Amino acid sequence: MKEILEQQVEQALKSKTSLRLQRLFQSRAGLSVVAAISFFEAALPVPLITDPFMVAAIMADRRKAVQIVFVTTVSSVVGGVAAFAMAAYFFDFISGLMTPALHDQFVSMLSIGESGTLMATLTGAVTPIPYTLAAWVVAVAGGSMGMFILGSIIGRGFRYILVGYCTYVFGPTALRYARRYIGLTSLFIFIAVAIYIWLKM
Repeated sequence: MKEILEQQVEQALKSKTSLRLQRLFQSRAGLSVVAAISFFEAALPVPLITDPFMVAAIMADRRKAVQIVFVTTVSSVVGGVAAFAMAAYFFDFISGLMTPALHDQFVSMLSIGESGTLMATLTGAVTPIPYTLAAWVVAVAGGSMGMFILGSIIGRGFRYILVGYCTYVFGPTALRYARRYIGLTSLFIFIAVAIYIWLKM
C-alpha cells in the first residue's frame, strides 16, 4: 500500500512539473528559456541536454516548431563559439609561458587542419560526445574558427532539425525516434573519423 501511494505521489509530481514546463514554454519567456539552455549546454561543461527541453517547447506550441528549432540551433552555435574562444584564449595564455621552441613543437603536434576541424566539430555537434569538449579540442589544436562555425551549423542544425521533425510528427515519443537516427548518424561519423585518423597516420 505504501509503495502504491509513493508511486501515485511521484506521478502527481511529474504531472505538475510537466504542466509547469508546458505553461513556461507557452509563455513569452519560453523561447528565451530554450535559447539559454541551448547556449549554456554548448558554452560550458554542464550536465545539461537541450533536446528534451526543445521537445517540450515544441509540444507546448507546435506552430512555433520551425522557430524553436532555429533559435535552439543558433543559440547552440553561439555557445560553441564562446567555448571555442575561451579555450583559445586560455591556450594562448598557457603557450605564452612556454619557450618558443616548445610552443612550436606543441602546436605542430596538435595541428589538425581544416578537414580535421570539420570532422572534430561534426563529431561533437551530432554524436553523444559533448559539443563543448569538441570546441575545446578544435580551439587548442589551432583549428579554423570559420570551419568550426560551418561544422557547427551543419551538425547542430542536423541534430535539432531531426529532433524537431520527430517531435512534430511523433509527439511525446519523438526522442526515441530521434535517438535511433542520431545513433545511426553517430556510428557513421565515428567510422568516418576512424578512417580519417587511419589515413593520416
